[in-house]
Amino acid sequence: MLTRVVWDWNGTLFDDLHTCVDVANQLLGEFDLPLLSGVAEYHAKFRFPIVDYYADLGFDTTPTGNFSRAAQRYMELYGAASVRCGLHEGATDALMALHEAGVRQVVISASQQDNLRAQLAPFGLEAYLDGVHGIEDIYAASKEGLARRWLADENLSGAEVLFVGDSEHDFEIAEAVGARCVLFSGGHHARVHLESLGAPVIDDLRDVPAVVSLL
Repeated sequence: MLTRVVWDWNGTLFDDLHTCVDVANQLLGEFDLPLLSGVAEYHAKFRFPIVDYYADLGFDTTPTGNFSRAAQRYMELYGAASVRCGLHEGATDALMALHEAGVRQVVISASQQDNLRAQLAPFGLEAYLDGVHGIEDIYAASKEGLARRWLADENLSGAEVLFVGDSEHDFEIAEAVGARCVLFSGGHHARVHLESLGAPVIDDLRDVPAVVSLL
């Protein structure tokens, strides 16, 4: 029986896709690397772990390379730019509807915990959430360990959980823990790619409560 919904943050609840493309291009320019042509190329390159995405962009991810310096600079640029981002349309409506239906909800993100909480703070979502869980560093290798620890702490099986995310990584984590998954087309992976994974794909977050009611 489904008892929990796990939300991804960046690209799912938080509408930061275009900001991420702009910041990536600013970073690439500073490092004299070719710029992304737009959202479509960003969608094609973006992936987890983030170090592989940086490698595809042209950064040197060897131990003596520039990846760490680039990742730090990206977070500086993104931190300044993302304050102008809002929630995706329907995000609050979906959270509120699930809360009113008695479904417990958490955010589990590959964002660093302090950054994650800072981004969430202006939106007043705490009333609908039972927890906000981010990782310990800025390198976004994976949030699978975080999800597994949360399941163990809550004494939950994957069958009791629906993951809602915008990327293949969200799908992979749901698969790894035996949970169901719904993917949102408004984020960091293109709809056609999400459809290829085999999970349901939605274009409006307000569809999530209806999906939950059928599970």
